[in-house]
Amino acid sequence: MENNAELVKQRYGNPFEGVRSALDRAASHGYDSLTDDDLFMCKWLGLYTHRHEKGFFMLRTKQPNGFVTSEQLETIADIAEQQNKGFADLTTRQDFQLHWIHYADALGILKRLESVGISTQGACGDVLRNVVGCPVAGVDRTEAFDASPIAKQISDFFLGNPDYADLPRKYKISVSGCREQCVHPEIQCVSLVAIERKADGSTELGFDLRVGGGLSTQPFLGKRLNAFVKPDEALEVVTHITDIWRETPEYRQKRHHARFKFLIHDWGLEKFRQALEERLGRKLDGAPSDVQDPSDVYRDHVGVHAQKQPGLYYIGAPVLVGRITAQQMKAVADICRRYGDGNTIRLTNRQNLVLLNVPESNVSRALDVLSQAGLSMNAHPVRRSMVTCTGTEFCKLAITETKMRSREIVEYLEQRVALDEPLRLHITGCPNACAQ
Repeated sequence: MENNAELVKQRYGNPFEGVRSALDRAASHGYDSLTDDDLFMCKWLGLYTHRHEKGFFMLRTKQPNGFVTSEQLETIADIAEQQNKGFADLTTRQDFQLHWIHYADALGILKRLESVGISTQGACGDVLRNVVGCPVAGVDRTEAFDASPIAKQISDFFLGNPDYADLPRKYKISVSGCREQCVHPEIQCVSLVAIERKADGSTELGFDLRVGGGLSTQPFLGKRLNAFVKPDEALEVVTHITDIWRETPEYRQKRHHARFKFLIHDWGLEKFRQALEERLGRKLDGAPSDVQDPSDVYRDHVGVHAQKQPGLYYIGAPVLVGRITAQQMKAVADICRRYGDGNTIRLTNRQNLVLLNVPESNVSRALDVLSQAGLSMNAHPVRRSMVTCTGTEFCKLAITETKMRSREIVEYLEQRVALDEPLRLHITGCPNACAQ
């Protein structure tokens, strides 16, 4: 028998249109005009009902590869000041989360975000979530290649696509050319990890394909499929992988067993590879066996680093527990305009942010202003490394408070423990492991 979520999705139809109609109706007729089906499907537009306050939502944006412009950051800051008690949260999928969004204002805020190029479609729900990628793609001196155009291509194809608006559960993909594998491909449903293969004296760049990762109460590490995917094959391969899962009915029967990782675990790599090759109509090329593990424990790109572009630097700023104030966001946008290229900011999956394309002559001034805004580079390792989920403050699934507790832990350790080596701290408020 199909689970109730599947029945709701079948009744509801296209959520990207249906939820907008429901929000428009609620603005005129009140919150109680929203049905249980409406509230469930609101997730497809990035909206979750608040834990305690009726009539309010959390709103999650979608920032493919963590890309943010100065204008977008200022818009988020303005909404945070007007609706969100002056702050936003950065997520482990390189997105923003805003709280205290009143149901009557939700549709207007969605339109306001869309006016600056921010979508919330598929930020939540049984769809492809934000495609994550290296936040310093295109500027990192050690990257294999800039994979961000591939991440954007995949994101654009699935964004708001009604053919992929009804997957068995949430679906997570990473695409990265970063040699440090900073986006944690081990825990993605599907990950494309940049590699090189040598043949006939030449080197070809492409991706190592990994499948079946995921955390929560039954965690699995992604497995290498021994497949070399060329950049121009990436979208085709990912689409066929998604089709296999979407069209396998047994993963719609039990919601707790509906994630893609269970299909890989149940089928095994050989059966899955055969199914993928049948859909592709060709054999997959084998991947090199000597793929190196990352050497950086942090994998966070915090600090000042020279870019591959001569004379330019990127600055990775730690954001304590991923919570950033409207004033800090406006300061970062201003720094980007005054000392950077005016427009290039990235979010990281460790709830930090990065300013790109800062000329060497501007680095010290940019650091001073960041420090004045409370985003200092001289961060204790625990401040730099702390990753924290939303917790009971807003999340209905959480069983403990996290943000304030994490802040207290950081401040306590900063005063009492001297560290000269990396330390990673992750605090999750429930077994779903959103803090990774």
